[in-house]
Amino acid sequence: GSWGCGYAISCTENRKEEKNEGRRITRLNEGEGTKLIAGYTKLAKMVPNCKDELGTKHGQIREQVTLKSKGGVLQKTVNFIQELQIAHSQVVERLQEQNQVLVENGKSSRKRLKSVSNKKNLLLRSQLQNHGIKPIDYVNQSMQQNRPDKIL
Repeated sequence: GSWGCGYAISCTENRKEEKNEGRRITRLNEGEGTKLIAGYTKLAKMVPNCKDELGTKHGQIREQVTLKSKGGVLQKTVNFIQELQIAHSQVVERLQEQNQVLVENGKSSRKRLKSVSNKKNLLLRSQLQNHGIKPIDYVNQSMQQNRPDKIL
């Protein structure tokens, strides 16, 4: 009749299309919702102290997060990530400190080694001279050979 869209056939077709579109959107949303619930559930199982967000059903731990518990999962996940960031920063800081200690120890060890080597070299040179052997001064000899003003 005079109510509605004017053409009974096109009105019915429009309603069918709208319903089909609504059903399609619902199916898509349900698929996304399932993925979201699965993601929340994975987080709840990975994050310490978060399994209680799964709740219980008939005395057993649920396999999935409920709609009510999603906020708790997110909050505990954020807290856990913040704790990990702090722990990471502390580990990096300790490693840098330990690296600095190793560098300083390496420098002082090289100095001690050089000092000991020089003392041993002097001792060996004096022993050679005491036995009538003139030691060769390789350092000075090589410096003289490398002088640019020396004519061959």
